[in-house]
Amino acid sequence: MRSITLNLLAILASGALAASCGDAAPAKTGAPQADPRPSPNASILAGDFDWPLHGNTSNETRFSHLNQINRQSVTKLGLAWEYEDFLVRGRTHRGMEATPIVRDRTMFFTGPWSVVYAVDAVTGDEKWVYDPGVDGAWARRACCDAINRGAALKDSSVFVGTLDGYLVSIDAESGKELWKTDTLIDRSKSYTITGAPRIAGDLIVIGNGGAELGVRGYISAYHYASGELAWRFFTVPGAGPDEHAELAEARKTWGDQTRFDLGGGGTVWDSMTYDDTAGLLYVGVGNGSPWPKWTRDPGGGDNLYLSSILAIDAKSGALKWHYQTTPGDSWDYTATQNIILADLEIDGVLRKVLMQAPKNGYFYVLDRITGELLSAENYTPVTWAGGIDPETGRPRISDSALYDQGARVVWPGTPGGHNWQPMAFSEKTDLVYIPVLEMPQKFSLQEGAAALPHTVNTKANVKAPPFADDDPALPEQAPAPSMRSYLTAWDPVTQKQVWQSDDLGWWSGGALATMGGLVFQGASDGVFRVFDDTTGDLLHSIDFGTGIMAAPITYQIDGVQYVAIAAGYGGAQNARFLPGMAARERENYERLIVLKLDGANVRTPPRREAVAPFPLYTEAIADPQTVALGLSLYRQYCGRCHAPMGAPNGYPDLWNLPPSTHDAFQQIVGEGVLAYGGMAGFSDALNENEISAIQAFIIDSQQKQRTLEK
Repeated sequence: MRSITLNLLAILASGALAASCGDAAPAKTGAPQADPRPSPNASILAGDFDWPLHGNTSNETRFSHLNQINRQSVTKLGLAWEYEDFLVRGRTHRGMEATPIVRDRTMFFTGPWSVVYAVDAVTGDEKWVYDPGVDGAWARRACCDAINRGAALKDSSVFVGTLDGYLVSIDAESGKELWKTDTLIDRSKSYTITGAPRIAGDLIVIGNGGAELGVRGYISAYHYASGELAWRFFTVPGAGPDEHAELAEARKTWGDQTRFDLGGGGTVWDSMTYDDTAGLLYVGVGNGSPWPKWTRDPGGGDNLYLSSILAIDAKSGALKWHYQTTPGDSWDYTATQNIILADLEIDGVLRKVLMQAPKNGYFYVLDRITGELLSAENYTPVTWAGGIDPETGRPRISDSALYDQGARVVWPGTPGGHNWQPMAFSEKTDLVYIPVLEMPQKFSLQEGAAALPHTVNTKANVKAPPFADDDPALPEQAPAPSMRSYLTAWDPVTQKQVWQSDDLGWWSGGALATMGGLVFQGASDGVFRVFDDTTGDLLHSIDFGTGIMAAPITYQIDGVQYVAIAAGYGGAQNARFLPGMAARERENYERLIVLKLDGANVRTPPRREAVAPFPLYTEAIADPQTVALGLSLYRQYCGRCHAPMGAPNGYPDLWNLPPSTHDAFQQIVGEGVLAYGGMAGFSDALNENEISAIQAFIIDSQQKQRTLEK
């Protein structure tokens, strides 16, 4: 814990400069300064040290006191063991986003399709596997793939939320199902669960996803021993009547023309943190549905509790306070990013604080008991607002970000300045290490699109860089458009950047900080990196050859420290593998990699081999009007998973299908005969003629491409 004065001295000593609103944060400059704290040469901690909760402790700092792996020894880091026997079962490979949990020499982790694995944490030997049997067709209801971010552990039970909306209790020793409860209020809607459950006393708490697909958000708390519902908190009003008093207050911020039939959004698809001393559960709430407020609620107000942080009494489910990060959100600026609790000295007073870096680009420090805003500054370029008013806590929204009257280019884009990849807080440096994304997008209203079942209905069009000459002018003082990621070391007291890593490409992974003076992070290029926590120097790197999105953990057994990380690219990014990504060059499949000192070399997957083109399918060549219809339907129903022709991704290549697949096109797309593999049927939305039009568009595109190649 440090005072503001001490923090300022540290910033000045490191040569770091402040990042002003709307300006790119500066890179690390000058010669690295010596860290006055001695670096350990060997672990001072004996015995076993687990990683028992999602963020290690209930404060979710993702910090470990282990220091056997430190600045001096980290270059000897190598493979201890690897687990790759994931139950893909004929399905396409999906992303790995889970944080493993370790207790009593056993590691518990989840893979795609909500499957839970228990292995020996020293050897990797499998103990049991629990498969909830999720119907592959459910992937159509997921905005961002059939992924899972992890399990929870309490007493002798492991808990997991499944993609199809169940909360399951599993015996930690045997892997047998103890109870299973349905968390969904309406199974006809596109609710899903991809987040990890959280423990709040004797309750297990879970949220859900689906805002882009037209659902209404809520969180549910269950008694951990029985699975009985204790309470449920809705994050936005519905058509009525209001289920609890807090909704009556929220309704005052919505207008008379609100399209409640479109769902409202406000899903709690990730972050929740429990303060066991205050008995408060802190909840991050997601974006509105649809995205533009002018469509969702013309003439309304702030739209509580969208894009907000809620403090809820864990026993009663009653709201204690709320803070809205983005009132009237129209840019998909969720506040679902991970929440960290700490005690910081601010203005000479020790404060119990909550810290979050949500999508909107600002880093917030709140008093976690009262909800008072202590500070907020941008950690990445921001143009949608010109700062946060310290008195009211409200953003000064920029006219240049309002796209109700025309297209606008806005920083950050919908991926946000920081997405779900967890940041970490070091109790050694008092710095927060944020996986930052930097990308603007062009926003415009989507006109005339109907709200269709199990289909993304954002009612907004977005476009990433590069921008065309006829795109809107960039806002004043905006940086040059880019599409990159980096790790930022952020001082939460002074609200200044201390250092910034080099460009890591697009979509880097979560962070881990340790007492060994290290910060660990993987990235989509397949490289696992270790940084000096004080200077930002790159101390060591290992090429896994597999893209990394998840956050690492560390634990110690029999005096040996291990670092574990789930690897496998996918999730929302499974639709497009960009240049520089490992998944573009090498086979991309699920892996759990565990490292230790003096370990072996990490094996890289084989390189992708080009698939010979199948003969052109001429049975479905159609007229230009049918092809045009197929293009429109493809964009609406297929484009969020299947990439444009020539763009590699994690799904089957529609522009090089064997004749047998073309022969079965109606059965696959309409009847869902491949639903088990994740390809759901669309008979509820498409008729036979429309499916034929999509096929005609695919064949026409393929034919034109082959003509050009000749």
